[in-house]
Amino acid sequence: MTIDIYHSMVEIYLEKALTPPQHYYAVSSPDDPVARRGTQMRREDHELWQSVLPGDDEDIDIVLARLRRSLGRGDHYLMSAISAHHRLNELPALKEIQEHYFHLDLPRLKIIDSVLCKADTTVSEHLDLIDTELAKFLTPTRANQILPTAGKIKQRLNAIITMLDETISSEDPAPQPVDSVSIVFDDGRGLLHADLDGVTAQEIDLRIRKYAITHGVSQADALVALIRGEGATNVTLNVYKASDIPTAPGWVSGVGYLTVKQTEDLLNRVDVEIDLDAITEKVSQAYATPADIRSLVIGLDGSCAVGGCDAPAHRAQMDHRINHADGGPTTAANLAPLCVKHHAIKTDRRVTYVMDPVTRRKYFLFDDGSWAESEGDGPLAPGERRWLQTVSQRITKRRARIRSESQAQKTEQIEREGPPPF
Repeated sequence: MTIDIYHSMVEIYLEKALTPPQHYYAVSSPDDPVARRGTQMRREDHELWQSVLPGDDEDIDIVLARLRRSLGRGDHYLMSAISAHHRLNELPALKEIQEHYFHLDLPRLKIIDSVLCKADTTVSEHLDLIDTELAKFLTPTRANQILPTAGKIKQRLNAIITMLDETISSEDPAPQPVDSVSIVFDDGRGLLHADLDGVTAQEIDLRIRKYAITHGVSQADALVALIRGEGATNVTLNVYKASDIPTAPGWVSGVGYLTVKQTEDLLNRVDVEIDLDAITEKVSQAYATPADIRSLVIGLDGSCAVGGCDAPAHRAQMDHRINHADGGPTTAANLAPLCVKHHAIKTDRRVTYVMDPVTRRKYFLFDDGSWAESEGDGPLAPGERRWLQTVSQRITKRRARIRSESQAQKTEQIEREGPPPF
């Protein structure tokens, strides 16, 4: 009897141990041998850097010299890796998730550290909120999800810290003054470089592309024509802003979330305001997607619907999941933005997908038998709205508490010292 009980317990244990997890990212898929090896590589890399992190009293130059010999890497790479893992140790919730899945590689950890260098992490409540939201964002909730790219992580973090501190820019520090222009001449050719803020760069890009398409010229020729004043073009720059979340930042496709000042400046230039929620059920009989439905799809998905592709949705093609020729309607529930490359793959039937019309989760099936799940992350996506609402509520409560405490201190001071003599 004892032996039978023992064997039963072992069988239960093995069954649990061998049961694949219900929620996991595709990079951690238990059914994918490449993903399993990748997870092992990330785990070993994580454990390596955690083991060599220098203490507060160690000479960083000696540490770097030792690591240069051992790893054959330059100081910049080594220092950024050390900084990234120090930062991870300041984010206990995220670190716990990382040490469960080992899904975050060094480039993603470096992005997290780089963005947080702009935040005032000395405010413990700020750091706690960032840690909580980042851990939620990077925890899988479904099977075979696509892991957010470094760009998506950067976008989410920038949004959080600009909501916490309105003085922080979501732009990366420029290597030279913003709005600077340089021309490099080489072998009779010239290379033009302009360092601009994201919104201005987006507007110029749209103007060049539209002029080039309209006149059938290259983008370089379009730029020259516009600079010389030989032509002109009008473009529409869509700014998305949640009307029900006061502290929500604005968002522009290809740029991401904006600072409060950028948002206000753009909203002051708005010609037309559209309630995109009101056209959720709109159906067009035409094959070409009308501008308002297209804007809604861009706001819902944010980028190319194929997970892991960062191509911005405003440059993507509107794909009818059920082909228009087969009766598929031109409506948001049947449209997804696909970049030119992925749209061609879908047209060639090398990939097919189904889409939940409510959540907009998309399940892609590739012709090699593999599959992956992705979800839109534009500013109108349900998931984006939820975290924006949560962060906004926490910020509002914190500011109200600080104001209340300040008023109480002022009242106490007046009672103690008496009213001012004037």
